[in-house]
Amino acid sequence: MLKYNHIAIAGNIGAGKTTLSSFLAKTFNGDLLLEEFEENEFLKDFYGDNSYALHAEVQFVLDRSKQLFQFHSQPHNLIFSDYYPLKSLIFSKMNLSSKEFDLINELMGSLYKTVPKPDILLFLNRPLDELQKNIISRGRLYEKEISPDYLFSLSKGYENFLQRIDGIPILYINANEINLQKPEWLEKSFKELLSHQHSAGIKRINLIK
Repeated sequence: MLKYNHIAIAGNIGAGKTTLSSFLAKTFNGDLLLEEFEENEFLKDFYGDNSYALHAEVQFVLDRSKQLFQFHSQPHNLIFSDYYPLKSLIFSKMNLSSKEFDLINELMGSLYKTVPKPDILLFLNRPLDELQKNIISRGRLYEKEISPDYLFSLSKGYENFLQRIDGIPILYINANEINLQKPEWLEKSFKELLSHQHSAGIKRINLIK
């Protein structure tokens, strides 16, 4: 039996968050909460023109707050999510001025104050060259403008962000160890991993022992 009812997965762009969360939700018969971004037209503009950064972040905060309110208005016994809502602060810190960042921070504090926090966070770490390959292979035209420097800065942003999360366990996982070609092994590995009570803070995990 899993020790956690709300499991969120985080990681850089192209780390494999949606793939893993979908696998785990299906495997453990949980409800799937996926990040919705295709409707954010400002995001597509942002990757070509940084002046749209504030527009994109405001739209994300508004869209996610609506999605989360609707999702959590229904009962869920087990949740797997491919995003952590507060990650907007990472992107805002990177791309916005200090005044704009304060605006996003205040907006999130108001809209997300009743949103339940995940019980545990799984962070997928993947090398930059593999992130780029995954981004290219999924073929989203607006993502072609993402540079290696941006991915590197985002990785550093995540590292700093994770250090400031209080109260929940954060399991740091090497994404290369997640082998979807071995579903039975993967199910066993995550069942064992999520059946233990982990203490709050960052813990590096080896799926392959």
